[in-house]
Amino acid sequence: MKLKLLTVTIALTAILGTTASCEFVTAKEGLRLRSAPSIHAEILDVIPFATEVNGKISAGWMKTEDGYLSAEFLSKDNPLDEYQALGNWRITAYYETGLNTASGSYPEEHVTAAHNTLPFGTELYVAGYGFWTVQDRGPGSMGTEWMDIYLGDYSTCVQFGEKHAEVYLVPQKETP
Repeated sequence: MKLKLLTVTIALTAILGTTASCEFVTAKEGLRLRSAPSIHAEILDVIPFATEVNGKISAGWMKTEDGYLSAEFLSKDNPLDEYQALGNWRITAYYETGLNTASGSYPEEHVTAAHNTLPFGTELYVAGYGFWTVQDRGPGSMGTEWMDIYLGDYSTCVQFGEKHAEVYLVPQKETP
């Protein structure tokens, strides 16, 4: 009798999908919410990295209230659990100076960050604002819980203003 029940449960799971009570987005650039379960379907939104989502998973797609997400980029484990939380930092933005960064590289929009004590090459995740790499140094008054992100032009920086966000140290992968 237990074997029949197990077989029926497996069959129903395959047909109906399973309800995901807690899945997290693992794609660093965010995960595209689509209008249908296909990579060719219209993109409705982008769900940020480490966002918790719920819905039924079937045939490699999660159906949420708002659309479909590829289950390939979802995990029951929160990816931020592997990152070191550095705290709630002050985030400001800077723009084109025509100069290289303090590390010698040319600043890249939505990549380059300035911090006065972290080593160059340190990768940080700023909740709500994505991944940044320390490639520059900021003004002398910049404390250890303040970072400046490179947004490229004056008007974008003015619009950004000053924010506060949780900052995480991204673990470095060992080179094989």
